[in-house]
Amino acid sequence: MTNDQQPYMTVRVDPNEMVQYVHNLMAMPASGAAAGTSTALAQLQWGGDTPQARAAQLRWGALTRAFGDARVSTWTTAQIKNQIHVPAALIAAAGVARLRVAADEVVFDIPTLLDATLQMCEPVGNA
Repeated sequence: MTNDQQPYMTVRVDPNEMVQYVHNLMAMPASGAAAGTSTALAQLQWGGDTPQARAAQLRWGALTRAFGDARVSTWTTAQIKNQIHVPAALIAAAGVARLRVAADEVVFDIPTLLDATLQMCEPVGNA
């Protein structure tokens, strides 16, 4: 992690805006997914190089690392080889869940991310 990312670790991204940002990233054709795509999309969505745009990029990176954690795998399902289905609640929670630094990378505290995901889910049934 670089020191210039530190100020953006505590910036929260509106859950709906986080879902829209990730949707836009995922809708990009594979050929268009260049290294600067997440930056360009964030700056387009938040009107330039803003704290929100930088925070969204940071949170996107942490979310992609979280997908490799076994505790998150129950929230994601494989639909087609090399593709996963991710609930919008998990992406929305990525906008507000606490981040931390581990092994010089910005990552989510996974239990906090999952708690935030549950808070984003709509109640089901008559429990």
